[in-house]
Amino acid sequence: MIKLKNLSEAQLDEISHQIADSFYEHSYNKNDKGLRMFIRTRENMFTYMNAIVRAAYKTGLLYTTSERHEGYVTLSGDGFPKIGLTDGLKMISAEKKALGGFICMIYFVKACFSDGGMIESRMKKDKRKYIRIEMFVVRREYQKQGYMKKMLDDVFRTARHRGVPVILETDDRDKCSRYVHLGMKLDRVRNCGNGLYMYDLIKE
Repeated sequence: MIKLKNLSEAQLDEISHQIADSFYEHSYNKNDKGLRMFIRTRENMFTYMNAIVRAAYKTGLLYTTSERHEGYVTLSGDGFPKIGLTDGLKMISAEKKALGGFICMIYFVKACFSDGGMIESRMKKDKRKYIRIEMFVVRREYQKQGYMKKMLDDVFRTARHRGVPVILETDDRDKCSRYVHLGMKLDRVRNCGNGLYMYDLIKE
């Protein structure tokens, strides 16, 4: 993985568009509604992802595969810096706009944390260290070419070196199946209501 540095405002916007398009154009499993049930337009998806990208980039948490930027991943947890207060507030403000206002954002957060809570919350409760994959995307034109495996293997290698597990949550059964195929274990499926299911995964 390569940590992204020295990017211009235009480059950050371009990356955000690439990530937003990949999420917006994703074809969900027929039983999953996923993030798209909350963020229903391409413009709002860009607003949401741009906030995450900028906060992660400024904190030094945004990585890519190579100079061609086939995919992107943001990481948190053991050994990684935390997003600062100012950048965190900017991210929350942008996410509120993308989700359609404060009430919608509260509903979204409650849904994501429902049915037993996120795997991250459970890890913290057990006082376990971990590396969390916050965002993971392979650009559409590079999918099914091995880049998902390459990025995951890089994260797994970092985690093995630090002696901690890797965790993530995804909102689609098909995505979950691919993660399991590439070495992760399904920890639990959370029913968050109205067709939203969250799949908690771990790589010990």
